[in-house]
Amino acid sequence: MRKSFVAAAVFALSACANVQGASDAPAPFTAAAAEARASAAALPNFPVAVDLPAGTYRLDPRHASVLFRIRHMELSRYTARFATKDATLELDPTDPSRSRLTATVDAASVDTGLPTQRDGAFDRSIGRALGSETTPQISFASTVIERTGEHTARVTGDLTMNGQTHPATLDVTFDGGRVDPLRGGNMVLGFSAHGQIDRSQWGVTEWRAFTGNDVQIVIEAEFIKT
Repeated sequence: MRKSFVAAAVFALSACANVQGASDAPAPFTAAAAEARASAAALPNFPVAVDLPAGTYRLDPRHASVLFRIRHMELSRYTARFATKDATLELDPTDPSRSRLTATVDAASVDTGLPTQRDGAFDRSIGRALGSETTPQISFASTVIERTGEHTARVTGDLTMNGQTHPATLDVTFDGGRVDPLRGGNMVLGFSAHGQIDRSQWGVTEWRAFTGNDVQIVIEAEFIKT
């Protein structure tokens, strides 16, 4: 079960819309979500610029999660998360497609939450399967950000894991933005993202007898303007 890198993050949460935020979106990996993506091209024209402050935004790790899910024995999807993550968004509000996102997760920070694994041995074995000994940080650097709607975008970038780099794509929704007096009175932006990769493309092939190759990535993140 090694996967996600969440793409990094994981996080690929880029600048997708205006401050009012997005309306409720279908859950990831559902037929409704697929239909929403398919119809994105038919959306009416939306403003190129967004009403957000330009500059650098840093991930708030206290309000972020990077989950990965993988099919177990053709039954349920086994879910775990990365405990250590970081990301930076360089936002160009005049044209969000010119923004840039970089993100990392600590490959050895896998957290399965299993109460029977208090010594962390199982979590560490997953980290090793992800290549943590040769590539301690799984990283993602955006190369293309495509607006797919007023509040949505598709973010493609280079995902590096287990010593290999290949493209990965996340579908991102801008959930809203506001000034938060509890975080220094700074602007805070919220994003949700999901995507899927084939782990074997990165040479992550352990436990193939009872786990699938497709890894789903689910990200929730808040970014604070620096």
